[in-house]
Amino acid sequence: MNKKIAYFPGCAGPRNVNLEAIFKLLDVEVEPVLEWNCCGAPPACYKPSFFNRVVMPLRNLGISQQKGGDFLYSGCQVCVKQINGALKIVNSNSMFENQAEYSLKPFNANLKKIKSGSTGAFHLIDIITDPDVNKNLLNNATRSLKGHSILLYTGCYHDNRRVGILKEILNSLGADVNLYGECCGGEKLQNTTPVHSKRIENIDNVGMFFKLINQKADETGSDYIVAICSMCEKNIKDGIGLSDLDIFAPIAGLMEYIGFLFGFPGCGDLIISNNSETKEYCL
Repeated sequence: MNKKIAYFPGCAGPRNVNLEAIFKLLDVEVEPVLEWNCCGAPPACYKPSFFNRVVMPLRNLGISQQKGGDFLYSGCQVCVKQINGALKIVNSNSMFENQAEYSLKPFNANLKKIKSGSTGAFHLIDIITDPDVNKNLLNNATRSLKGHSILLYTGCYHDNRRVGILKEILNSLGADVNLYGECCGGEKLQNTTPVHSKRIENIDNVGMFFKLINQKADETGSDYIVAICSMCEKNIKDGIGLSDLDIFAPIAGLMEYIGFLFGFPGCGDLIISNNSETKEYCL
């Protein structure tokens, strides 16, 4: 089976993970949305205007539809919820639909489809846990996880069936997997632009969040944390720098971790070396 997906990185998406090589082993063809913009979630959190809540996320979907991709896939659950939430808004009222069409026209991003179910966004875990794709994951994994204890951080992703499938995959490779699903604070903890990130929330919130998840890793005897959501991963890594802890659990994002399982050079360096140095992954 060969799948083709339109990939939307979002502001918190991995910048240096070789997604194309990873998905090639999964037998999934990736078409990146090169002209992407922020999904609008961070600014919409503080200024819930129609532009921030609807136009920004739907521009990405509209660009994808113009190229034949009815669905977007993202590693950020915040982006997924923002895009699907915008669709829900335009589906609720013809006036909103007309307003969105008018606003998207200058970007050449008019939606060909607006009905939920015929278009929208999915998290990458939705395709990774597809039976044929996770079979490819297992067949191409070169690392045994025997002796590894993992805290699988699911954030606000609530499809327990697919989380269970991912847990079974890691279990079958030998890992002991614990689950933790508290919200990371999402877009409320940051305001990200394509140029830079700037903290706009009380840093104590971030530090406390990181201490709680670090405590959970300690309580479960987890060697490291794997975050399935890129926003969660970023907020946790930001929390490392803001906390006063001397020792903390290393963290890897979902796609980096799959690269680690495939034996890609550089993937998972932090969880292997178990130190706090900032590293570049999967170059």
